[in-house]
Amino acid sequence: MIYFISIFIFFIAQAQDLEIPDQLKKPPMAENSILIADDKAVTPKSIILIIADGAGIGHYTLSYYANEKFSPSHFQHVGLVATHPNDGFKKVADSASSGTAIATGQKTYNGAISVNDRGEPIETILEIANRMGMSTGIVATSSVTHATPASFIAHIDSRKKEAEIARQMAKSNVDVIFGGGANFWSDDIQEILRDNNGQYITDIDESHNPSKRIVGLFNEGPMSSHSEGRSPTTTEMAKRALSILDNNTGGFFLMIEESQIDWGGHSNDPEYIKGEMQSLNDLIDMCLQYQLENQNVLVILTGDQESGGVAIHDGQEGNLDVQFTSDYHSANFVPIWASGPGAHFFDAMMDNTMIGKQLIKYVKNR
Repeated sequence: MIYFISIFIFFIAQAQDLEIPDQLKKPPMAENSILIADDKAVTPKSIILIIADGAGIGHYTLSYYANEKFSPSHFQHVGLVATHPNDGFKKVADSASSGTAIATGQKTYNGAISVNDRGEPIETILEIANRMGMSTGIVATSSVTHATPASFIAHIDSRKKEAEIARQMAKSNVDVIFGGGANFWSDDIQEILRDNNGQYITDIDESHNPSKRIVGLFNEGPMSSHSEGRSPTTTEMAKRALSILDNNTGGFFLMIEESQIDWGGHSNDPEYIKGEMQSLNDLIDMCLQYQLENQNVLVILTGDQESGGVAIHDGQEGNLDVQFTSDYHSANFVPIWASGPGAHFFDAMMDNTMIGKQLIKYVKNR
């Protein structure tokens, strides 16, 4: 009955040009009751956040049955995340709005990079971590100026403005930026980077001045896919980033994005997804091994949204029949996995902003 009354109010309001109540415009926030209290015993010194872009339950199911290993099973805690944007009646987010929600703890409209609906900058967790004396980094298999990595560093009204995003990254205080997208880093932007104590490399093994920030771009566009022999691999980039960031006794925050799982969903390509999920397995193995050796590190794995509406069915002769409902994103929930100090917070159903809010709380209360 409440549902029909709500719909009735909505249509009457539309017909008479009345203001529609906010509770009828937006879905409720699936919040995890309260944030964890300021308990130093469960506050991590450092955080590794892995974003498997586009990976929902269907992608993990495909990986579980199609790949030789299923590394997410080694996490200690698991929950579910709602990913809708703050964009009218829309339930389906893009990587800009969902990346912003995770990076800042606040929702915004699709296409926005860490700005609110008035275009005002929202402080990101990397900026807060820098202010708190932590080292910071991002790794991505897309262009580093793509929506998800951009949401952790830049502030702009449209994700499409990648040259300006690169300019903001060059001026930022982020210590490590690894991935693709050299075509957005023109000579003048590289000069801005050097003027802001930065070093630019194109080879993962190139030496690095530890007193400088480092930007490593290893392809003109996005990195090659895993099945095409990505080099350096996601794990190799993440290892190099960790070797730089963990020299800071004040801790670090590292975001690693397996960007191209999303693209496999967009192209409705099960083999593409399978390869990128295998890359994710390798990355998880490395990060959880690092966490075992560094018990004060929290490792989190989640997605910014689901891509493709992936579902797994029985095919002929034991093969998988992978079906798709879309070549775009869906509103399907995505899983969240965690291990390390403070990981138990993520044993819940939550809104994506709660991830950002809790991680920011951890960073501020170390």
